[in-house]
Amino acid sequence: MRSLKVLILEPDPYRMMALHQMLNAVGIYDVLTAPSLASAKCSLERRTRVDIAICDPQLRGGEGLALIRHLVAGREARALILLGRVAPGLLSDLESLLHQQELKLLGRLQTPVSAVLMRGLLDSYLQAAAHPAGA
Repeated sequence: MRSLKVLILEPDPYRMMALHQMLNAVGIYDVLTAPSLASAKCSLERRTRVDIAICDPQLRGGEGLALIRHLVAGREARALILLGRVAPGLLSDLESLLHQQELKLLGRLQTPVSAVLMRGLLDSYLQAAAHPAGA
């Protein structure tokens, strides 16, 4: 798989490890992991922009939503994968925000995350990158 840089915001160490291993299994090794918003921001400062960010927008304390807003404001990600159940109103607001800032929503994955569905989202990102709409 083409070299992608992925950021995962996940406070649960077990789920973090599972997501990281899932990405490694499909050939993605440049994975930034962050258990908190502060560590995610720190990683982005050191390593700059990522291709894909993965997070639950409804994390306790609002960290997931705050990360998405940070990514949008700084244009620090090209695409986003949402984890967990997302309230319909929040999803609508997020889609509008992402569309305005050209941050692509690849999709939503329920937890526990399916490796097959994750691979499908990653493949769709790579296909879109290989064949841009304007080209």
